[in-house]
Amino acid sequence: MLSGWAGKLSRLWDSFCLAAFSFSGNEVIGIICAETEKQRKVLPKAVRRISSRIIFYYVMAVLVLGLTVSCNDPLLTRAESRDPIRNYPGGFVIMAERAGIPFLPSFINSIMILAAFSVATVDLFVAVSCLVSLTD
Repeated sequence: MLSGWAGKLSRLWDSFCLAAFSFSGNEVIGIICAETEKQRKVLPKAVRRISSRIIFYYVMAVLVLGLTVSCNDPLLTRAESRDPIRNYPGGFVIMAERAGIPFLPSFINSIMILAAFSVATVDLFVAVSCLVSLTD
């Protein structure tokens, strides 16, 4: 891990890469648009809705995590653990653990796994659609 200004620059660049990856789903709309019947009517509405929803969800997630999880929380800075799976539980899981609801951390982890599976499914659909369009 880098320290000083190089470490800060590295973490800033990492956050920019994560933000760019988070917003990279908007181009899927254009690829999926080929499957719809009224592209001129549906596409502008879908782009506006999806972009605003993505911004809203990310801003609300940052706000909720910022209000509930302290930046000095020992679970965030835990570098070593005997259980390698629980090395870094994530902000939402820490929030649920601090709330004291016993089943909520497992539920949040299952939602995250389901979201990752959903993204993988969409990526597979986009890849197959692009390959099919190349053969036409």
